[in-house]
Amino acid sequence: GGIAPGRFADMIVFEDLSDIKLEEVIVGGKVVARNGKMLIEMDSFEYPERARNTVRIPRKIKPEDFKIKADSEGEVEVRVIGVNENMPITENLTRRLSVEDGVVQPSSRREIAKVAVIERHKRTGNVGLGLVEGFGFNRGATASTIAHDSHNLLVVGKNDKDMALAANKLAEVGGGVIVVKNGEILALVKLPIVGLMADKPLAETHKRMKRVSEAWDKIGCKMSSPFPTLILLALPVLPKLRVTDKGLIDTVNFEKVNLIRTG
Repeated sequence: GGIAPGRFADMIVFEDLSDIKLEEVIVGGKVVARNGKMLIEMDSFEYPERARNTVRIPRKIKPEDFKIKADSEGEVEVRVIGVNENMPITENLTRRLSVEDGVVQPSSRREIAKVAVIERHKRTGNVGLGLVEGFGFNRGATASTIAHDSHNLLVVGKNDKDMALAANKLAEVGGGVIVVKNGEILALVKLPIVGLMADKPLAETHKRMKRVSEAWDKIGCKMSSPFPTLILLALPVLPKLRVTDKGLIDTVNFEKVNLIRTG
């Protein structure tokens, strides 16, 4: 926008483009913050009750909900979502995994984790399952109610019990981001406002999110910042393979596909 006498300016003031440290924030022509401190009182806001408790699932999630069942023993070909850091486009990969007692075993390949999308708005009970490769997760689980664009309950993990714990905890607190390992909650950011926003101060939320980032490392994540990639796994308008609460979607051919390849 233009800067001129008589105009209302919304600006930030800093010295170095390569290392941005805000000196002043100007809103409506008034300096509202200087050197990291607010100069005005912010009006408080009470969110309506309907904005809370929006993780609506009809029952507790069980570890069995994440089992990928197969009709045959031995090995099967499966579709796997391939992800790369800072790349919104996924790959539609094919991998061979072993089957034991009618259940596909992604743990037989260290890189592959399970991914589930649990519908959380209308209590439909829908749970879509998939497999993902590229995060590096080799233990535990992580979950988020930020999952564009439907913002259902997204869970990724290597351990079904940890995945269930992560999902149920987010349902209990009304949404957020969580990391679990061996039955222990390593980090949790509560987002009780429609499962997308915190109701705590920025500094506190930032500190908790930093703990989440550190916890991702503890469950094997090899990405420096997995969150942007994670929350796009369920966005079925981006190529090439995505997972929704209704299952896997081939977004190139605009069709729902089976996790286990046949024929």
